Amino acid sequence: MQDVIKQLEKMKVKKILIQVPEGLKAKAVEFSSRLEKAGFETVISCEENFGACDIRDDEAVRMGCGAVLHIGHNDFGIKAAVPVVYHDYYFDIDPTNILKKEMKKLGNYKRIGLFSSLQFLKAMDRAKKYLEKNGKKIVVGKEGMECEGQVLGCRLQNVKSIEDKVDCFLYVGAGLFHPLGAALETEKPVYTLDVEKRTIKNLKEEKMKYLKKRAWFESELEEAKTVGILVSWKKGQNRVSEAFKLKKKLEKNGKKVTILAFDKIDKVKIEGMKFDVLVTMACPRMGDEYIFH
Repeated sequence: MQDVIKQLEKMKVKKILIQVPEGLKAKAVEFSSRLEKAGFETVISCEENFGACDIRDDEAVRMGCGAVLHIGHNDFGIKAAVPVVYHDYYFDIDPTNILKKEMKKLGNYKRIGLFSSLQFLKAMDRAKKYLEKNGKKIVVGKEGMECEGQVLGCRLQNVKSIEDKVDCFLYVGAGLFHPLGAALETEKPVYTLDVEKRTIKNLKEEKMKYLKKRAWFESELEEAKTVGILVSWKKGQNRVSEAFKLKKKLEKNGKKVTILAFDKIDKVKIEGMKFDVLVTMACPRMGDEYIFH
């Protein structure tokens, strides 16, 4: 945190809004205490955070804060109302024992493409060293992101850019959001090394399940008479102009279309409104999450 403190001191700000993702909420008070010991006043944003596309700068202004400390993501290129300091956070996890136990699941693949989300990049590096020691050729993408091998749900260049150089992909991290997104972008097999479940799994079944559901959703849109288009005013997810273009296109096909605006999109907020189909124009992966679950 010392580099963060130095950046904030140079800005000559007194009060800081702290933003953390859900997985780091337990450490928010610790971050706050360290800043206050350095002489700052802090406010912790308790709203859900979905990434660097979701900067709470307007909230910071309302709270009288001169800057935002955004922890757990790197810069997404968002223009904010106050300065934003990004602080990387890495989980201290060694996946070596998982690889020792599950290595056979990677079969005869000789060239493996590794990728991960920011918090698990150090675990990915450890996996890379182990795999190389055991005769695998490891390829890591270097395009479109600040860190090698890093992906976001909406930015998968570090997978697509190396597709022709690998036999399969291995995601090192937790959950299905990032590896499923990659599986949908490539014809190569995608495996996930889940550091929480401590397993390696081929996502072929999950991919097929998703594609069948998506095809059904798309057929429902063709038949729908009433459509709700969901938009968000989060700065990194605001695609209102594209939503109005889609509205006109759907209306030409005889559909009744309504645009619905949110901060965080949640179907509970539109209970009582009746639509045949909802289309999200906010985070491009939000629809994937809904379909999969």
